[in-house]
Amino acid sequence: MNRFVATAAVLAVGLLLSPAVRAAGEPTVLTYEIRKEGEPIGRERVSLDREGESARVQVETHTKARVLFMDFHYDHRREERWQDGRLVRMVADTDDDGTRTHTEAERGGGAWAVRVNGEAGQRPAEALPLTLWSRAIVGHGQLFGVIDAKPYAVEVVTLGTETIPLPDGGSARADHVRVSGDIERDLWYGPDGLLLRATFTRAGYPIEMVRLGRK
Repeated sequence: MNRFVATAAVLAVGLLLSPAVRAAGEPTVLTYEIRKEGEPIGRERVSLDREGESARVQVETHTKARVLFMDFHYDHRREERWQDGRLVRMVADTDDDGTRTHTEAERGGGAWAVRVNGEAGQRPAEALPLTLWSRAIVGHGQLFGVIDAKPYAVEVVTLGTETIPLPDGGSARADHVRVSGDIERDLWYGPDGLLLRATFTRAGYPIEMVRLGRK
């Protein structure tokens, strides 16, 4: 494990053991609004539930957009299992405008065992699924998709701390992280290590995710 991956693992451990996740034994819930060209098209809900030294994370994403008089929808459900600050298992079901994909990934001794719609494969042990809610992504040069386990070679760099606007009219200090290479993402993480904002392009359209709140 190189220094950057080790740093990301430490950050993940700190997050999953933090009071934000374990308070009162109740899940931490993050809600995001998804916008296309500034207009709301859906929501994402992330629920983090700590169970001893492990954590279960459930993600639900639903969007519906109209492009040139045609409606498109995207529905995604995913469960992640973390142990000692490391993501060890992921199961996801996605309906991308009628194309349905079931993906499973489990970290073994030397690799990730993945299965996409019943077809088995492997990904490197040092790779991480493209899960953005925590800054554990920092330091990983290899990622794979949460929808179809597609491998991505990327560079992930921290650009510094910025002040970003919040939906309630306030502002917050956030670390700006940029993912470039096979995929492109700009991500902003708050002091709690959780995603505040993300921007990227999908099907040629600018998409933004902004955190509405946490409880």
